[in-house]
Amino acid sequence: MMEFKLPDLGEGVHEGQVLAVHVVEGQSIKEDAPLLEVETDKAAVEIPSPCTGTVSAIHVKEKQLVHVGDVMITFTIETKQEVTPKAPTQTSVSKIRSSPSVRKLARELGIDIGSIVGTGSGGRVTRQDVKNAVAEPIVVESTPITTTRPVANPTLTIETEIEGVQEQTEFGIVVRQPMSQARKAISRAMAHAWETIPHVTDCNDADITEIDKMRKEFKDPDQPNLKLTLLPFVLKAICRSLKKYPILNAAICQETGDVLFRQYVNIAIGIDSERGLIAPVICDVDRMSVGEISAHLEQITANARSASFSIADTKGATYTVSNAGAVGRTRYSTPIIQQNTVACLAVGRARLMPWVVENEIVPRLILPLSHSIDHRLIDGGREIPFIEHLINDLEHPMRFAV
Repeated sequence: MMEFKLPDLGEGVHEGQVLAVHVVEGQSIKEDAPLLEVETDKAAVEIPSPCTGTVSAIHVKEKQLVHVGDVMITFTIETKQEVTPKAPTQTSVSKIRSSPSVRKLARELGIDIGSIVGTGSGGRVTRQDVKNAVAEPIVVESTPITTTRPVANPTLTIETEIEGVQEQTEFGIVVRQPMSQARKAISRAMAHAWETIPHVTDCNDADITEIDKMRKEFKDPDQPNLKLTLLPFVLKAICRSLKKYPILNAAICQETGDVLFRQYVNIAIGIDSERGLIAPVICDVDRMSVGEISAHLEQITANARSASFSIADTKGATYTVSNAGAVGRTRYSTPIIQQNTVACLAVGRARLMPWVVENEIVPRLILPLSHSIDHRLIDGGREIPFIEHLINDLEHPMRFAV
């Protein structure tokens, strides 16, 4: 008999939430076969079997909170093996490229995910790929509870499926749902940042009509199929502004209060995912071309949304960009500054608006920008020149050639 305990997850992570258990009691398993998926406050990781044997007991269940050293699985090993704990690996390096939620959907539908040809980035299996693998697409939710909310018209109702446990309160029924480890981590980080950093947000507009034309006409001979979004141009303009006003790329030393001027530019990109807001980092952005930035953005977005990134991928940011406009029609907001940075830019949804150009009102594509700064270090005299330089770049794209 061998007890398998949750191994050290690294990076100061001591607990996680079980996303999936891939085995059942009595099942035979080979060494390195998928055993468990655990979500920490940093990333989702897949834990392989440490041995070849039979699963004699499973001590955990899905959504259970577990700690390093907890007994997870007990194995019966028929022949003597030298067993060493297997370190968890990021989901991205498993043989089948897919996220934990996609794997779970495949299991619920009874689909062998290994038989599916992925259409996602890098051959990744997506939720739609799994749904397409059955004769008729089926949406499966774990133990859904349907709550009905009356609306103004008494003949209509709105139904929303919510996973959880139904409870009766004095005011009515509620559905209790545990907060995921990722959401808890986001909650702690946001609360700490808001409580310790005095935020000031400056809202502006940039006329991006000309740079949008440049974007549409841009051709990269090394990447003929490249389709650019606006964000790579925004990042390029940010790098130019950070070079001119390095105080926005600095940090405050927590121990001494000294100002640390970073001689590198690493930009974290806030990305909406099933786990919540993820901010993977693109390192040395200032050394990249627009095409290279675009390729990195595509990769980190795919990794973030499929939970296939390492803990290290979210570290080392010197500045943060929230691409809020990619999510919906949002225009202005108050982006929250990450620890060890002093500024965060939220890019809203661009739209055609009536604009005054040379005393005439004409339609122009206008991009809303919301820039939060740490008022302990940055004030208006430092922030306003930075954002003006950024807007001038976006409104006069030929400046990129300078």
